[in-house]
Amino acid sequence: MRLSKTLAAGAVALSALVTLTGCGDDGGEAASGPLSNLPKASTMADVQKAVVERGVSCDQLRKSSQENDYMEDEAKDPAWGIQERALCQDGAGRWVTMLLIGDMAKFQGALAKGSGSFSVGQNFAISAVSDYAGQSLVQNGLLVLSCNPDRREKVPSGFEIHEGLVKGCFTTNYDL
Repeated sequence: MRLSKTLAAGAVALSALVTLTGCGDDGGEAASGPLSNLPKASTMADVQKAVVERGVSCDQLRKSSQENDYMEDEAKDPAWGIQERALCQDGAGRWVTMLLIGDMAKFQGALAKGSGSFSVGQNFAISAVSDYAGQSLVQNGLLVLSCNPDRREKVPSGFEIHEGLVKGCFTTNYDL
């Protein structure tokens, strides 16, 4: 009898701890961090819509292109956590690479081993060839994700910097 009361009390305490810490949240890391207020996508059509809603044309959506293989190999590598890769063209005919991310921590971990930066939502990443497109995405509500310490130093005062899910990575509302 005493053992069952102790177990019951322990279960209540564990339940309270899980509730207070947010453990067990199906939303993952992005649901409670700086990415939580960003758009989320279920499909590549949703990512395309997020791009267009931020003032960037995204025409001729396709999964691959002979002219642009950016992130094609990475999208096939499970270490990157990428669910799907697609491309479209902005109004000037320049490529926009869109990645639907299944595991943002894996994506940041792989990015930390290389270089580059992406405009991001909760579970997608975008790389635009055009500086205008990249600026428009950030000015209209996406964040920039980078794992490059030199880029962190380039963020002027007054702009947000949030730690990423992986040591060395960060997001900012400044267009790097």
